[in-house]
Amino acid sequence: MNPGGSSISLTYIASERIIPGYGGGMSSAKAALESDTRVLAFEAGRKHKIRVNTISAGPLRSRAAKAIGFIDTMIEYSLANAPLQKELSADEVGNTAAFLASPLASAITGAVIYVDNGLNAMGVGVDSPMFADLNIPKDKH
Repeated sequence: MNPGGSSISLTYIASERIIPGYGGGMSSAKAALESDTRVLAFEAGRKHKIRVNTISAGPLRSRAAKAIGFIDTMIEYSLANAPLQKELSADEVGNTAAFLASPLASAITGAVIYVDNGLNAMGVGVDSPMFADLNIPKDKH
C-alpha cells in the first residue's frame, strides 16, 4: 500500500455491548478487530503513513446480516430507538468508507466511526414500557 493509503474494516456494536443472539464468537472477534484497528493505526501510521479505521454499521438489510437470523427485528428496534428514525442504507456506509479513504480524512486514524443513525448513543431503548408516560417524539417511519 502506498504511503498515505487507508485501510477500512467493518465492525458492529456487539463488540462493546451485549446483543442477545449475536454469538458464535463474532462479538469477541469484532472487539479484537477494534483493538487491532488502534494498534495498526499506530504501527502502520508510524512505519508507512497508512491510516487504519473501522466502520461500525447499524442494522442493515444485507445478505451477511440475514445470516444472524433476526436482522428484521434489529432494524425495527433501531427504527423505534435511534435518534434518526430511518432505515440505514448500504450507500450511507459506503459513503463513509469513501470519506475515510479520501484525503478529506487525512487526519483520522485509529477510529471507530458509527454509521447507525445514532443508535450507539442510546443508553436505553425508548420503546421500553417504562417510558410510556413520557412525550417522546416518534416518527411514523
